[in-house]
Amino acid sequence: MRLTPTSILVLAGQSAAGVLPKLANSTSLEQSLANLTVALVRSAPANWPMPLFNKDWSNVTFDIDKTVELGVGHIAEAAPSGANLVVFPELWFPGYPKGIDEAWIAKHSEDYYNNSLEVGSEHWKRILTAAKDSHVYVALAFSEKTAQSIYMGQALISPYGELLHLRHKLRPSGIERYLWSDGSVDGLKLSLLLTHLTCKHFHPTMTFNMQVQREDVHIAAFPYMPDYNESQALYWESVEVNEAAARTYAVNSGAYTLFASVGYSSIMDGTGVTVAKIEASVPFDQTPILYASINTTAFSDTSYDVNSEQSWAALEQMKTGFPYYVPKVPGKFFDQKTIVIENLVAWGGAYLESNGTTSEPMPGSTS
Repeated sequence: MRLTPTSILVLAGQSAAGVLPKLANSTSLEQSLANLTVALVRSAPANWPMPLFNKDWSNVTFDIDKTVELGVGHIAEAAPSGANLVVFPELWFPGYPKGIDEAWIAKHSEDYYNNSLEVGSEHWKRILTAAKDSHVYVALAFSEKTAQSIYMGQALISPYGELLHLRHKLRPSGIERYLWSDGSVDGLKLSLLLTHLTCKHFHPTMTFNMQVQREDVHIAAFPYMPDYNESQALYWESVEVNEAAARTYAVNSGAYTLFASVGYSSIMDGTGVTVAKIEASVPFDQTPILYASINTTAFSDTSYDVNSEQSWAALEQMKTGFPYYVPKVPGKFFDQKTIVIENLVAWGGAYLESNGTTSEPMPGSTS
């Protein structure tokens, strides 16, 4: 759906009301959205080991207080530079745990849970207030704390300080799935003119349903990204692999794609062409944010296309063409996992006490 200067609509799947309230002084804000200026935060959260591939967490603790302070500062900095959408990388609040493995989870899961961001908390309210004070949309990417678990969350905040959309990563990747709980398919819905994904642009189970909705802007939040030809990067953390996935997403969806990460960041148009980028080697204190302007008058005025590659007919064709010899049975991989942090912390204590030799299975490992 086109974002017009006179009406800002929120589509199905949002967590807040359908139409934003009109404010007496909102005219200039709405008119400015004829040209959308995006601001991608690419500097590190508080207490995050540097340089980029430093994965040593010895004597390091997460600090949600300082990270929220930094985040609020970035929002305040972006607005005077003309931004009306501020985007954060994956799990920026309180920071992505580089080098995560069983030993890391055993040692740090409780600290990480305690420093995750809780919706409705004082930290949360500070971020909403920052969005309202600066009159900008804010696309958060954070570890969301609930009573028993944490989720890999993304949220869209309005310039009026309202929660428009909240989603959880459908299936955390690899070992992430032993710390964060699974989300649900309800999160794969359009909000305003955009959709979100965190580092999941390889899987049609997450990309196809969003591309069907004819989004105009897609937020591709990744945790951190080096420059091209970085010898230290494993395949899953290389820009060669991840930006290629995001670029393919841009082409298939026709959406401007905001490739946001700590370090290297870029913005691609709906043909996959890069319109702005910044190298990871550029110092954060020199350029903490990447900016680019997008002309929204070229956006689509339809929310679906029955004659496109992303349509019901396409889905039916894939089902019809599914190889006959492959069993049509549900696998355990798609069972929704919930990780109870209390159980994980107890397992971590046994792991550390036994120097990693405990026979106790990691919570969630047998699901």
